Amino acid sequence: MTRHFIGFGLSVAIALTSCSRGPSLGTSTTSVPGFHTESTAYMRDEKESRTYVTDNRSFNFVEALGDQGTYEAVLLLEEDYRNENAPGIEGMRGDATIKAWTMSSPDHREMRWTVHEKANSGEIRERFLRLTAWGCCDAPNVHTYYSLLSGRKLYVTNFDLLEIRGKGDGPLAARFVGFGYDVNDLGRDPVLQYGTDKGIAQKFSVHSGKEYYETPEVFGTAKGRIEKYHLDLSDSPLSFEIVIRYPGQPELRISVENDVVRPEKATLPKGFSIRQEK
Repeated sequence: MTRHFIGFGLSVAIALTSCSRGPSLGTSTTSVPGFHTESTAYMRDEKESRTYVTDNRSFNFVEALGDQGTYEAVLLLEEDYRNENAPGIEGMRGDATIKAWTMSSPDHREMRWTVHEKANSGEIRERFLRLTAWGCCDAPNVHTYYSLLSGRKLYVTNFDLLEIRGKGDGPLAARFVGFGYDVNDLGRDPVLQYGTDKGIAQKFSVHSGKEYYETPEVFGTAKGRIEKYHLDLSDSPLSFEIVIRYPGQPELRISVENDVVRPEKATLPKGFSIRQEK
C-alpha cells in the first residue's frame, strides 16, 4: 500500500514504501517476504528559492547472459535515482546509485557490484547498464555504459552505441562504437571508443575545434551500406569505416581493419586530428 503524508513548513515530504525483507535480512514485516526499499519526494525551502527533490528507489530482477549466450545468473538490482530541480535554475541535478546482487536462493543474495554516477535515469540494454545525465541548456545528453556482469565503467557517449555484428554467436561476436563528451569535463575533446560489452579495446580523442554542443552523428559503413545503430558483418571480417559527420562539414572516416582501428588511414578534414588514448 502507498501512503502519502503532506505537511507544511520548511519542507514537504512524501514517503513511498514498497516491498519488505525477511527476518534473516534485517527489520521485517509480518506479511510480505523479500527485500525492502523506499522512495521519497519533498520540497526544500531555501533562502530565495524552493528545490523539488525526488529519490526514487526500486528493485528489478535481471537475467544476465554469459559469454556463450546462455544465462549466467539472475541479478537483483536496486536502482536509486535522486533528482533535484529548482524553478528558474536550468538543469536538473542527478545522482544515481545502482547495486547488484547475485541471487543464490529466494532469500539470499550476494553483493556483486555497486555503481555511482552523476545521472538522472537509467536502463538495462542487453549486457549494459546505461545511465543518462540529461542535457541542460545547450549541453547534450551524456550516456555512461557499464558492464551488467561486472559493474565496470565502459563507454561514454552522447548517443546510442553503434553495434557491429561480427561472425559467430553470442555476445562476444558484437563490437561497439561510442563517441562523446564526458559530462564531468565538457571542455575536453570528445572520445571515440571501440570494443566489446566487456571492455574497450581502443580509444581516441578527436580534436575538431568544435564546441561541446556541436554534436555530430556517427555511422558505420561497409559494402555500400551505412548504418547508425546496427551494422551486420556476420558474413565478412570485422572491417568497416567509422563515419563522423558534423553539420556543414566534410566527414571524418576512420578505418577498422580486421577488428583493429587504424587511425593512420583516417580521412580527416582540415583542422581535425585524432590521438590515441590509454
